[in-house]
Amino acid sequence: MIQEELLDALDDCDSATSFLKISNKLINDKLKKLLPRVFVQDALVMEYAVVPLLKEDGPLVETDVISKLMFAMGKISLGTYADIGLFDQMLDFVSKHNETILFDDDMVYDFITNQSTLAHSEDNIYLDSINQLRFSSFDSFSKARYESLIKTVLKLSCEKLLESVEKELLN
Repeated sequence: MIQEELLDALDDCDSATSFLKISNKLINDKLKKLLPRVFVQDALVMEYAVVPLLKEDGPLVETDVISKLMFAMGKISLGTYADIGLFDQMLDFVSKHNETILFDDDMVYDFITNQSTLAHSEDNIYLDSINQLRFSSFDSFSKARYESLIKTVLKLSCEKLLESVEKELLN
């Protein structure tokens, strides 16, 4: 799937588990696409050093390894690195558990509130909205509305993370 198809697929996710699988694929694809830019831009270096590293069985296929390298080389910020790691850790967690995690799970709320992409930007309004719905009186609480907001904020955070990675690597 190409990036646009994956972004569209996020809308169709029925659980946080499926969302995390698709969003992590998006993040990994973006990192692998941009990774060659962090190396010396020489044809010989690319052919004999970079291409073998990026092969499907090469050492640079894991999101965690790629993001560590980019962070160590000063190509991405600490916040971006931390958010990539957070997405990767959440995927690892849901992959190890047999049960599906829904959008209204407390773990998803914690995942959102721990992302630096959302916490330190103008998108803080989304966190405020989530908190208002989450902590409102139960009779006015709408589970469907809350889950819809969570899904929207998750998609936004994934898109903002992809934008941050691209912006930081291309500058």
